[in-house]
Amino acid sequence: MRERKLQVLVIGYLPPPYFGPSVTFQALMRSAFAERIDVAFIDQTVSRKVGELERVQLRKLLLLTKMLLQVIGWLMRRKFDYCCISISVNRNAFLKERLLIRIARLCGVPSVLYAHANGFLDFYNDSTPRMQRVIDDTVSRAAGAIVMGENLRFNFERWLSAVKIFVVGSGIERSALPRRSVAADHPFTVLFLGNLIREKGVFALLEAAPKIIAKDPHVRFVFAGDWKSESDRVDAEHKIQESGIQKHVSFAGVVWGKRKAQLLVDADAFAYPSYYPMEAHPLVLVEALEAGLPVVTTRWAAIPEIIEDGVNGLLAKPRDVEDLAEKIGRVIREPALRERISRANRQRFEDFYTPEHFGNRMIHVFETLAGRRSLSVGEQQPGASTSRPGGSQPGFQACGKSQ
Repeated sequence: MRERKLQVLVIGYLPPPYFGPSVTFQALMRSAFAERIDVAFIDQTVSRKVGELERVQLRKLLLLTKMLLQVIGWLMRRKFDYCCISISVNRNAFLKERLLIRIARLCGVPSVLYAHANGFLDFYNDSTPRMQRVIDDTVSRAAGAIVMGENLRFNFERWLSAVKIFVVGSGIERSALPRRSVAADHPFTVLFLGNLIREKGVFALLEAAPKIIAKDPHVRFVFAGDWKSESDRVDAEHKIQESGIQKHVSFAGVVWGKRKAQLLVDADAFAYPSYYPMEAHPLVLVEALEAGLPVVTTRWAAIPEIIEDGVNGLLAKPRDVEDLAEKIGRVIREPALRERISRANRQRFEDFYTPEHFGNRMIHVFETLAGRRSLSVGEQQPGASTSRPGGSQPGFQACGKSQ
């Protein structure tokens, strides 16, 4: 007799806006996960832009009410095995998710918490005693939690046993990468891609730039992303002027789609010296792997599970400008190193970060929770232990966007 498909209600995000969770869920819903699992997806996106994500607005409250009714409707119509819900690390968003989890529990559906960010334990420790009790009750009753790297398990170890914490490194959809559009004698280009936040390493890279330029004048730095702080933007302009590196630095603004793909293929190296407290498993690094870019980044969060030092990139110490400059300098001056890392990164992407691999890792989570033997055993992210549970597709039903 054919085993019935597991039924999972997934509450997540879809683009726009384009940010880590929405890109991740889009890749997941277009993978084998939505074929092997009978999925109903509810898009809880209520913001048009990334900058609106943490703002309280009447329009967002109305859309949240609509989304809440959608959740209740699905739970009344179908008997789900699990509810998979993206979990947040700020009070208001967590309380919203807590409400959805409680509704699912009242309907007899256990929840699996999907942590896209780091910092859940910090969120708990910084909360009031009353809020901590709410978090304790919510997380301790969960069927499991999904984190994006072995180094992030600690966020849920206070409440859940090791076998209930699953490591699933995210994948992304394949990009239609264009051909390089730059001349052979163009300046060596170091690309930074992501939100322009101080802790993402923007200022560390700006401080390292004069040291790099002093030894390698034929280099330029391109920053692509949006400033989250106007004061940081002003500080960056002052630092560039004081260092006299204006001709070597440019800002491309927010990029997506074809423009972002062109920046990736036109770059010669990728720098991402993050020490961001909420950093987990940066998708920009996965995009750099797909493009075959040599990567210089930091030993931070789950980054060393994506980039193995000396194999498919170089790891600098967080906040260490001298170390960062030295590592980028090596990439500039050692073409054999660049070529070796470039090949390794393309292979790394194909081996671990395609939607197919990502979908199989998620299948493994739910089939393991359900006590079924998973055909996808061994679908692991680099660094994950195999001894621990670490248009529409068939079986995928999506509610309309809350936009």
